[in-house]
This record gives sequence, structure tokens and C-alpha cells, in this order.
Amino acid sequence: MTGYVLAHDVGTGGNKASLVDIEGKILGSAMDPYPVFYPEVGWAEQDPENHWWRAVCKTSKEALAKSSASARDVVAITFSTQMMGTIPIGKDGMPLMNCMTWMDSRAAKQNKEISAGPMKMLRMLRITGGLPSGKDIIGKILWVMQERPEIFEKTHKFLDAKDYLIYKCTGEYVTSWDCANLTWFMDSRKGKSEWSSTILGWMDLDEDRLPRLAPSVEVVGSLTSEAALELGLTTSTAVVNGCGDMTAAGVGSGAIKEKEVHLYAGSSAWLGAHVKDRKLDIFTYTGSIRSAIPDRYFMVAEQESAGACLKHLRENWHCNQCVHIKDLAKPECQQCIEGRRNPYKSIDEVAEKAPPGCEDLLFAPWMFGERSPLDDHNVRGGYFNLSLSHEKQHMVRAVLEGVAYHTRWMMEGVEKRKMLGKVGKVNMIGGCARSTLWPQIFAD
Repeated sequence: MTGYVLAHDVGTGGNKASLVDIEGKILGSAMDPYPVFYPEVGWAEQDPENHWWRAVCKTSKEALAKSSASARDVVAITFSTQMMGTIPIGKDGMPLMNCMTWMDSRAAKQNKEISAGPMKMLRMLRITGGLPSGKDIIGKILWVMQERPEIFEKTHKFLDAKDYLIYKCTGEYVTSWDCANLTWFMDSRKGKSEWSSTILGWMDLDEDRLPRLAPSVEVVGSLTSEAALELGLTTSTAVVNGCGDMTAAGVGSGAIKEKEVHLYAGSSAWLGAHVKDRKLDIFTYTGSIRSAIPDRYFMVAEQESAGACLKHLRENWHCNQCVHIKDLAKPECQQCIEGRRNPYKSIDEVAEKAPPGCEDLLFAPWMFGERSPLDDHNVRGGYFNLSLSHEKQHMVRAVLEGVAYHTRWMMEGVEKRKMLGKVGKVNMIGGCARSTLWPQIFAD
């Protein structure tokens, strides 16, 4: 096979496009940021059309322009996206409201209702391999049914982020097994991978309102003429189904053999491993979904806030560019503002001045609720044991250590005998892995 693949990483903070050859060499890349809206407490929204699709079109053209390739050379386009988003789509293919993203907890009550009672809970565990938490799609759809009935009546399909982009490219409503698994409507037992009529029946939801199920490696179709024009590509470009960011990271981490573990640490964090059979521990909220690898499951324990804690520290407690008190007379601040210095390098330098343990200062990283090993969308973070003897370096390092302590707590569930057993090596990926200090803190 010859030609190039245009891959998009559609995250929470922005979209990154990379044009790669068949061996994975990057020929050109581009990044475009977009915001998250917080219209009410616990709500977190993004605009699928003006945020995601606009960014995908813009970065596609920019990545191609930075390479020596032409549009005719791009044989395929695919997506790795944020997961657990909910977009009601009308018959015209347009969103009826903003996407309720993976951070949105407005449907916490509905998610509890769905599996209420021991019999329902056990049946759902058997069918899906897990249970919904406060921010999952199944509850958000029920929220639309109960709180926005006028939108529900107009809804033709409920889509996740990747599903929407696949539709924009092809006109087809298709989702991948991994993303579908996290709706908690899908029967994920071996040999199944289909929408569960039982669970749909509990909500009186018609299967026709959901997209078609397909493996991540399926070629859904080719670009429509309209999509090709907007993306700067051609109608001969194939559109591959792709997968969610979590399962994509599992493959990209290199930990693809049975029970090999990786740690992703970006805005959120998770511990993940590929396994042949579904594994579940309801006491630590560690479970399995379908993997991007068609014949594997992906066992995962998810941490809601990791790098997001550090971003909050940088943006709200100090100058917008680094952790030094804002003072343009300081060369380090001026360098950060001018873009000549990585602001997170400043964070490492400050944190390194504090001893390990931060002289008993602790930070709880629960800035937006938590998923594992505690599922509570109401729990919040903070400092403990803060005293007059603690200085800025202690407070900065405590954030790094607090995130790592929580990951270690999740590891206890992962290492249970019925799960993976003792873990020796962990591959670390994600933005936090670029720190000169943080990976060592995780390892320690």
C-alpha cells in the first residue's frame, strides 16, 4: 500500500492533525484549540460544528500544506476522539444542542436510575461488562428524554464525537465497538457486539436512534464531495471508523500484549491493559470495554483529573504563562509570555525545590469528581495539612504527587488477583510524560 493517512486526535482542548506515511513517519501536523463551555455547575459542553468540524477542516489543510504531499496522495482519514459525549442530531444531520462532553455530570441522577436495584444491576453487568457512572451517555440520553422532550422528539440519532465526524465525512451514521461499549447500551459479551434490546427496552428507546456498530478498522466509505472540499482532500480518500482516545492510546502506548499495562496522563488519566476476556471489579470501578484491536478487550481504571489540576494551578494561581508570580521584569516570565519558554518547565523547576512528600502537605486531585476507585461526581479536591511553613514549591509539588497518589490507589484494583495480578512495568504516555519530574514521581 502506498500513500498517506491523515489522522485526527480530537481532544477536549483542541484537535491535532497528523499526516503520516504507512510506516508512521509524520510528514506534517497542525493543532487548533477550542474551548469548553460550563453553562451551569456540573455541565460541560462543546459545539460539534463550530469547534470540532471547523478545527478538523482547518488542521487538515494546514497539515497537508506543511508536507510535500498532495491531496491525491491521502488514501485515508481517521479519527481518535474524546469519548462519552452525547449529541442529539436532527434528520438534517445538524446538532440540536451542544455536545454534553465526558466531563458533564448533569445526568448523574438518571445514570443511577437506570441500573437501580440488584437484579437490574446484575443483568447490566452481565450484558455490558460494567455499570454507568454519573457522566455516561446512557444517562444523558435519559436526561434529554426527561428534561428536553422537545429535543428528544426531533432527535434522529444520538452520536458521540467520533460518530459525528464520521457522519460529516461520509453521511453515514456509524460508531465503533469501543465507543458503543461506553454508552452501556451494547452487549459486549464474546461473539455479540450488538445493541442490547433488553437495556434499550428499559428506557423505551428505539434502536434506530443509535448508529450502526462496526469494528474500528472498518472502512466506512469515502469522503463526500462536500466534505472533500471542506477538508482540502479528494473523494477518493477512504474514511476509516477509528476509535476513542482511550483505546487509541492503548495501542499507541506499545502495551498491546496480554496484560501489558500503560498509564496515560493528560487532562485526565487512566491505567489500561489489553486482555482476552472481560475483567471487572465493581468495588474499585475497574472494568473492560471492547478494544480498538477487534479480538481484545481493554481493561481500564480511569482518573478524572490529572494534568487538568496542573493547568488549573498555572492559569488561576500564578501568571497565565508560568508558576512565577507575574512580573515582566523577570526574564523567565517574559520568556514564557513570548513563547520562548515552556511554562510547564517552570513548574518542574519550582516543584524540584520541595522535598519528596512536601513536608506532609497533601493534595486531593478530585477537581471534577472521580470515577475510580471511587465513583462520585460530587467529590472535590483540595490541600490537606497546609501550614504556615509551606511555600509555593510545596504547593506545586503536592499537586504532582497528589495525582500520582491517586493513580497508585487505582493500581490496587488493577493488581487484584482476579484482574491482572502484580504489575511490573508500566508504559507512560500523554502530556504529563513530557515533564522532567512527574514521571519519576509516578515511578516512585
